[in-house]
Amino acid sequence: MKTRFRYFDFALFLSVLLLVGLSSIMIYSASVWNRGDYANSSLFYRQLVYVGIGIFVYLIATLFRYEMFRKKGIRLGLYALSVILLFVTWAMPPLNGARAWLIIGGMTIQPVEIAKFVLIILLANYYHELWNNELKGLPGRLARAAITKKGLRAQIGAFFLVPVLFYFSFYAIAINGQPDMGGLFVLGSIMLLMWFGVGAPLRILIPGILAGMGTVFVLFTTIFSENQRSRIEVVFNPFMDPEGYGHQLLMSIISIVHGGLTGVGLGNSFQKYGYLPEPETDYIMSIIAEELGFFGVLTVLVLLFFIAFRAIHIANHADSHFGMFVSFGIASQIMIQTAINIGAMSGWFPGTGVTLPLVSYGGTSLIMMMGVLGVLSSISMRNRHREATRREEIRVKSEENVQRSSLHVVR
Repeated sequence: MKTRFRYFDFALFLSVLLLVGLSSIMIYSASVWNRGDYANSSLFYRQLVYVGIGIFVYLIATLFRYEMFRKKGIRLGLYALSVILLFVTWAMPPLNGARAWLIIGGMTIQPVEIAKFVLIILLANYYHELWNNELKGLPGRLARAAITKKGLRAQIGAFFLVPVLFYFSFYAIAINGQPDMGGLFVLGSIMLLMWFGVGAPLRILIPGILAGMGTVFVLFTTIFSENQRSRIEVVFNPFMDPEGYGHQLLMSIISIVHGGLTGVGLGNSFQKYGYLPEPETDYIMSIIAEELGFFGVLTVLVLLFFIAFRAIHIANHADSHFGMFVSFGIASQIMIQTAINIGAMSGWFPGTGVTLPLVSYGGTSLIMMMGVLGVLSSISMRNRHREATRREEIRVKSEENVQRSSLHVVR
């Protein structure tokens, strides 16, 4: 174990600890009102427990070889479990207008957080096998049939439509029944970014965005509920319903403006006293903006994007396509969730309940993200070990060549 930890990625781990530490302080500050129960720190202490569990999960995941997720039994077992848990939520009582949580003995678990990681694993394995011509079964036959086409049709068929059919579609059906459009949007965005990451041609980016906007418009006018339509409409005009759907966005914007560049000081937020609903969860960045100002927000974003770009760096040095695609998928998840969360608190995106990675209050999201980053740490350790072995081999060969040259000179 000591030998393995010689290659531990301390830069990644330290950035995670800094972010989680800052998050814990801000959750303590943001939850002081605690839904009307002033100075009740139960949410803060509960978050500390989640942090402890998360760090333990991170270290355990680091020690395991990430290739275990390539085993068919483990991979499909996780897929089946995540889909079943999403369907079970249909029987749960609604919270905030959606049946997106499993309620077990007073604890709440959000299965979509598990589904995000499982989808990354499924897509990484699919693209690895497709890249190395190892795909079997019906997905393999369909992918090979699509690849026989030329150009764009091969890309869309083998790299996009087949994974949508076999992986994403089941998640879409289960999540749509909750409904949790934020979770579904994150899963869809992860799949699109991973598709571009494995080589989708950039010339279809603009048509793809336009097609996505058209799809959203069709869903908006036909399938979306009144609640979902109202959440989208208030983004364009929050004053249309200032006491209802637009209230949270208006209070968030007031927090941002109040904070300015340097903030009003840690613990001095005004909006957290019952004005901004549940400020410790999806809108915790609003409290950070108010208390720590622009520079506090910038600090959080720098840490998040350092972790994301660290994941991309690890992907570029991975020793297999699977490790590369998993790392890129993790980077995609962090960047997508950060963009959506920041967009929601600033009025650029509908409020959909998407948490800010490692920062928002919540057990499932924090523990799962720590586990995911532990897998990333495992890939990084493998990369560092391989690089150290390669350098040692070069050094040994260099010394042998020097010895041979010395013997030749003596002779």
